[in-house]
Amino acid sequence: MAEQRGSLRGANCLTCQLRHCNEWQVLNEEETRLLAHHRKSRDYQAGESIFSAGEPSHGVYCIVSGAVALRKSDAEGNVIPLRLSYSGDTLGYRGLLLNAHRRYRAEALRPSRLCFIDKATVKTLLDRNPALGQQFLQRIASDLDDAHDHLMRNATLSNRDKFVHLLLTLMNRYGCTATDGSRFMELPLSRRDLASMIGARHETLSRIIGRLEEDGLARFSGRTVHLTRPQSLLQESRRPALLE
Repeated sequence: MAEQRGSLRGANCLTCQLRHCNEWQVLNEEETRLLAHHRKSRDYQAGESIFSAGEPSHGVYCIVSGAVALRKSDAEGNVIPLRLSYSGDTLGYRGLLLNAHRRYRAEALRPSRLCFIDKATVKTLLDRNPALGQQFLQRIASDLDDAHDHLMRNATLSNRDKFVHLLLTLMNRYGCTATDGSRFMELPLSRRDLASMIGARHETLSRIIGRLEEDGLARFSGRTVHLTRPQSLLQESRRPALLE
């Protein structure tokens, strides 16, 4: 089981700043001590699987650092990234709440540390503090809104606009600002993954990248991206949606 491989004790939940920004913020001190006592943490290397689709849901994960991609295989066997999760996000709660097997595969995109909380501990905390269940329900509603927004973008935006939106979203998370106001980052995903996330072919993405470079808006070298005119891209992302 992925949850039991090489786990080790991590930092104290009582002093974790991330806890105040996610579902666990509603726990009182006694409940937080229970969480800290049973929680285990582990470091994952980039590309390492955290859990796989079809596995029983033995518990949930909280991302301490790094980034994680949730992936699913399509009918042709292609593994497609569905969403990215970051520090403070909780993974695997759906399967646990529904007592169902995991529907997706979770993979570390870069060196990451995650805490694992077993099912028995989560259920004990849910029984003691109903507000925790409400927090997870709010998270499910938020995830559903995000999925609807994603569907709307796929239905109304051109492939270029979808890629610009994705690029700006990643830049907000990973980007750095140069002295001239330009922005740069190391992409956490391959170009093939980026193409899958906007529902385009790899060749289509290559053409979009070529046009962005021709327009003087960005430079791409491997996974390094340099947005030379980020404000122009931001304005482009806000224009009325037009399908290609």
